[in-house]
Amino acid sequence: MKMRIGTGTALLVTLIFIGFLAVYIVLSRLEMINKDYSLSTQMLQSEQGPNHNQPVKIKFGMWETKTDVEFWTRKVREYSVIKPNVTVQVETIPDNSGQYLKVRLAVSDLPDVFYLKAADLPIYKNSLQPLDHLNATSRNKYPAELDGEILGLPLVSFTEYVFYHPSVFQEVGVEVPQTISEFMSVLEKIKLHGKYIPIAIGGKEDWTFYPFIEFGPPMLKGDENYLANISNMKEPFGKGSAFEKAAYMLKRIADNQLAGSNALGIGFDQATQLFQSNQAAMIAMGQWYYSDHMTKVGDDKDLDAFPLPWRTSREERLQAITIPDQYIAINKNSQNTEEATAFLEWVFSTSVYQTYILNSQNSSTLTDVASSPAFFNKVNRKHPFESFMYDGISQKFAIIKNAAHYDEKKMAQEIFAGASVDDIQKRMNEDWSKALQSIDVHNPTFFDN
Repeated sequence: MKMRIGTGTALLVTLIFIGFLAVYIVLSRLEMINKDYSLSTQMLQSEQGPNHNQPVKIKFGMWETKTDVEFWTRKVREYSVIKPNVTVQVETIPDNSGQYLKVRLAVSDLPDVFYLKAADLPIYKNSLQPLDHLNATSRNKYPAELDGEILGLPLVSFTEYVFYHPSVFQEVGVEVPQTISEFMSVLEKIKLHGKYIPIAIGGKEDWTFYPFIEFGPPMLKGDENYLANISNMKEPFGKGSAFEKAAYMLKRIADNQLAGSNALGIGFDQATQLFQSNQAAMIAMGQWYYSDHMTKVGDDKDLDAFPLPWRTSREERLQAITIPDQYIAINKNSQNTEEATAFLEWVFSTSVYQTYILNSQNSSTLTDVASSPAFFNKVNRKHPFESFMYDGISQKFAIIKNAAHYDEKKMAQEIFAGASVDDIQKRMNEDWSKALQSIDVHNPTFFDN
């Protein structure tokens, strides 16, 4: 799902993908040999008599988020006490944009249990085990349903914020912005002050642009079903579009170096270091960032947050993106689906989940487990807003996005590198229209239901 940014770049991306695929084909063949040997051993054992305590290994795949990786690496040891024959291996997935897992999908080597983004669920749906009849499903507020089946359960929900240092705002003489123009003005005043980077963005990792380029358009449009609705438009980009407004906002940040002079040269970790060391005044992230900040800084004495104010006037409703995330799914082709299902139930059990949600400082997705993070309760009282419940699941959007090579975060990188917003939109409209036409021609009734 990459935007074409030049023949050389496209060739490089293709070669990298082919390289990943070749490595995984070799590894999968080796694993098949091991599985064949293991299967032969199991058959021999079954002839000698049943063995209900046979060792089982489950891979639990999650994004490279330090808080989650550390928590679950510790926590799964408790599961082995409950089930001595089951070993759960926490496997880190290098990116949450889906590219790494697509390679794994191509060679049928998905983890047994793993995280997925809402937008990626339609891509993996044919490889996912239905979760309809689980206890965890009946207690989840936001189960992901595709084609009449529940295929993923979100582990968390969270709100998007702009974290900031009150001491910096006080020193510069700015207040929490209430509109998008006020927000841009605050950025520029901090830049003019000369001591701080207005907002830290780790643009070397394209996903860090998501608060602006992924969530900006639906917020500007005021449409919680934005993805589903643009899937029915031939040219959703261009003059006056919500995408254009968000893109030009990013371009202004890039052209005026409001994210520093080297935003494309640093990643997420370096961006958070700039913020945590008070070299940057702000950083835009979900509430999940708070745990990382506390781990690195140790306190929140000079930390506050406010919703990115996408509204154009103070008379409009002030809203903030609130989404379910980290959808846990089960690989239906796993050799251990029963054990994987039992493990998923354990993850969402009251005691385990309560410990996790308090540790992560996110909001609970379960009806019977409350989450009351003190920091965000204080933030929401000081800077009240209404939740904007963004629906990130649209099967038609996922298909068109893939066919049109639409990748808004890559486009954000292009903008920061100096690309024309108008050129990007023109190219994107052409690709989008062709993809939509192809789907309508070859599958005219596919989405009727």
